[in-house]
Amino acid sequence: MGALSVVEFGEGTAAAYTAKLLADFGADVVKVERPQGDPTRRRGPFPDGKPDPDASGLFMYLNANKRGVVLDVEAGEGAEALDRLLKSVDIFVTDVAPNVLRAAGCDPEALRRRHPRLIVATLSPFGRGGPWSDWRGDELIAYAASGMAYGTPGIPDAAEDLDGEPPLHPSCFASETIAGASAAVAVMTAVTGRRHTGEGCHLDLSFQAASAAVQIRDLMPASYGSAVYNRLLNPTSIGRMPNFYLSCQDGYVTIAAPMDIHWNRLAEAMGNPEWARSADFATEPARARNWIELRERLATWAMGCTRAQLQSIGERYGLMMFPFHSIRQMAESDHARDRASLVDFSVGNRPAQMPGAPFKMAATPWSLRRPAPRFSPEDDAGIAPIGEVA
Repeated sequence: MGALSVVEFGEGTAAAYTAKLLADFGADVVKVERPQGDPTRRRGPFPDGKPDPDASGLFMYLNANKRGVVLDVEAGEGAEALDRLLKSVDIFVTDVAPNVLRAAGCDPEALRRRHPRLIVATLSPFGRGGPWSDWRGDELIAYAASGMAYGTPGIPDAAEDLDGEPPLHPSCFASETIAGASAAVAVMTAVTGRRHTGEGCHLDLSFQAASAAVQIRDLMPASYGSAVYNRLLNPTSIGRMPNFYLSCQDGYVTIAAPMDIHWNRLAEAMGNPEWARSADFATEPARARNWIELRERLATWAMGCTRAQLQSIGERYGLMMFPFHSIRQMAESDHARDRASLVDFSVGNRPAQMPGAPFKMAATPWSLRRPAPRFSPEDDAGIAPIGEVA
């Protein structure tokens, strides 16, 4: 993708993540920031909890492998400078508010008239069409509006008391990163299409729609009339069991023995207790109906073992059984190190790590080519003065 050029004017996670994926694949990405700086510079996490626009872990991850420029896009000179950039690039990605885009002369319709080969990707909580399109929103609102929060936690940890267990939100930027990944795929599809037509296009991405689209199991039954999924315990939608977390002597493990062949192996690993062969648990439908009692019986067995012992049992019997990892345990694992899941960089003189690419490409391996642009430029990695790209 080294031949592709991108301008990103983003002030959230969604557009920055879209452009990050393109940059990681080799595209030349220029990040545009307004004079006050990208808001993610102020969101952290920060080393020792001390705010620093050049040390936000979120900003540094989202904007590595990008160049940077500061433009006051709502002023005449800044808007003109942005338009000069867009005249010479392939792709424009943005998640800023429509009124800011209009002030900069960068609403999609105007851009398409001036630059017909330009691919314009706009990302917003509800998209640019429909009765909700003008509503204000953010990551949490889009996640909640997609229905995903209602289904969280998922089976088998579904809520038993809807009043006592409200909808939940994951710890990551779920709706924005899902939309960002969807936008990156859409952009590359548009690039392929432009090779045949010579024309660019406008891609309208909605955080809410992108989040709804990945709820394959939960969303489809909504069209079936009476078979509507909800957060209450529903044996018909539980699926194959066991498939849940279990407490053990030194933490938790995840276990999945969904088919009868797996269950028979697990029963053997437990010493073939009589209850495991009973009519209540011997078949897939029976285990789904009786999954609460099943979890209690398996929990009693698992509490006699450590995480390492249970993982060893899983390997010996060909079972999917693995220790539950904290973020730190994942980061320090041999597997993460071997696959370079985390890459080293520095925050000032302080060593740190960020996620690397989740994919492996033999001929063109991913690399951290340059750090995120600095807001207080002291070297070549800094953002450029107005109108000049670093």
